[in-house]
Amino acid sequence: MTHQIKKILFIEPRSPRPHIFSRVAIPRLGPVLLGTILQRQGYEVKVIIEEIAAPADYGRLDFHPDLVCISSITSTAPRAYELGDYYRVQGIPVAMGGAHPSFVVRETLDHADYVICGEGDEALPELVATLNAGGDLAQVKNLAYLEGEAMRQNPWRPLVAILDDLPIPDYNVVHGWASRRGRRWMSIATSRGCPFNCRFCAVIKLFGRQYRYNSVDRVLAEIRQNGVKAHHVFFCDDNFTANRERIKELCQRMLQEDLKIEWSAQVRVDAAKDEELMDLMARTGCYCVFVGLESINPATLKLYNKSQTVENIKECVVNFHRHNIRVHGMFVFGSEEDHYQVIRDTVRFSRDLDLDSLQYLILTPIPGTPVYDELEDQERIFCHDWSHYDGHHAVFQPRQLTPYELQCETIRAMKKFYSWSSVLQRLIARDWFYVKLKAYGRIHMWQAQWGKSNYVENLKKRLFSRVQQWRDWLPGGNYVPRVGIPADIWKLGPWDNSHREFLLKFLRRLGVEVVQETVTEKSENGVLQTLQAEITHLQEKADLILLPFWLGLEEARQKIKDLRQQATQETMVRLLALEFSRESFYNACMELGLCFKKRLRRTRRIYFQTLAEVGAQI
Repeated sequence: MTHQIKKILFIEPRSPRPHIFSRVAIPRLGPVLLGTILQRQGYEVKVIIEEIAAPADYGRLDFHPDLVCISSITSTAPRAYELGDYYRVQGIPVAMGGAHPSFVVRETLDHADYVICGEGDEALPELVATLNAGGDLAQVKNLAYLEGEAMRQNPWRPLVAILDDLPIPDYNVVHGWASRRGRRWMSIATSRGCPFNCRFCAVIKLFGRQYRYNSVDRVLAEIRQNGVKAHHVFFCDDNFTANRERIKELCQRMLQEDLKIEWSAQVRVDAAKDEELMDLMARTGCYCVFVGLESINPATLKLYNKSQTVENIKECVVNFHRHNIRVHGMFVFGSEEDHYQVIRDTVRFSRDLDLDSLQYLILTPIPGTPVYDELEDQERIFCHDWSHYDGHHAVFQPRQLTPYELQCETIRAMKKFYSWSSVLQRLIARDWFYVKLKAYGRIHMWQAQWGKSNYVENLKKRLFSRVQQWRDWLPGGNYVPRVGIPADIWKLGPWDNSHREFLLKFLRRLGVEVVQETVTEKSENGVLQTLQAEITHLQEKADLILLPFWLGLEEARQKIKDLRQQATQETMVRLLALEFSRESFYNACMELGLCFKKRLRRTRRIYFQTLAEVGAQI
């Protein structure tokens, strides 16, 4: 079946909400490059980047496409789906691509006719040609589509080997670009892939670990064609200085040809170890570097596979500043090794380090990353609204923080850094760009009303709703002086001495008297009958009977269920079954503690005091 395509519309959806860099519209390169490729093949192309110039009404757009191509990351997926549905209702086929559709294929096909997975430089033109010729879609590698209700996902093709074969992106295809006022930011990509393997990053699956790059001549040609026309050039490589000698050559050639541009790039901390490299970067107009600092917690850095230390971070910022290159740092909160004190220490560290700007981001399990697969398998992801996958929302249950705490501590950290005093410091230094950026950051935090947002309130309700239910049926309200624990309950799961000792001391620090009951004569019918006898003995000795069991052990879960079914109505009211696991231990303790102490901070303080007393890894 043929579908004649002559006019192709590309759309890059806007972000779901404002952020620190909302006023710095840096277009993602994918739609511009793909639009350029298809334009060179004779198609009429228009690219809409909604952050730059979004039509008030797509129905009135002076361009009527035969095919709509939408590029999406995870946070813009809902907007991409909305646009896909809009055009499909009109009978116009829709193709989606980008990081999110590549790894959430089946869901995307509910809103698109085709999904281009991975690199689309060759796959998309082949799809268009196949549709025009009525060819076999099964032959188009990287393509996914539906045949009836069944999904067909073709194999991925090899990655583009020679990047110089791709054309220089033509920004004239971008809607509203020529008439754009104010500072014009332009992206240039000089490489693809990353030799590192950070667990929260999808770059490896999308572009591979093999570092592929353009020749220096090709990069210089793009700077001459595009870069000199922009106020600022952003080299959007995932790791611009992965090959330092190549970047040195590029900078030397820029100096020789007197190419004067203001530019920034994403680098790793190890770039600051090379004095010659930093000197050349500064001389060629490097204004700022974006550095993934990630964490000051050595355990977290190891967990992230970052291959850097806290000392490396300090040296990085100091060395770049010595060359008058500003540093934008990015920290990620919420790893398995992070707790609230790590976040607060990071804020102090950031201010002492005198970072020019930064983002405190919340670890976000992006589909296609090892972190997503791990958390999804553990059923710790509780929010699947992709618009909240922007690095600013807690969407999973951390190990040593409740989601509510992670959200509130991150908001607190941003307010601490983007303070009015920091704006004043930049004003005194007459650093006008960062005066505006920090002032906007502070105003943004105020306008967003983060602390009172519906999302934060929902996280708070998620934490306290079950606690309130427990409080409502606890004997005597939330005052329970005696908690009974059957001694044989510890046999239902891998409770070691440290976990058991911690829980008992935690309860006592909460002001609770713990009563344990052991029957001398064990039942021949096994643990279940012995536990039933212990519960019976505890009825007169305790106000509440706690049954802690290990999450994920179906045998233990079933035995707890059987115990509750066998209990009398009077005993049932006083039984509290609570699930624990390594990943949820802290969260379970917070819920339990809030039954006896109304203040979260007080309960948290008791938790860490108990942790210090036990002196073991929990």
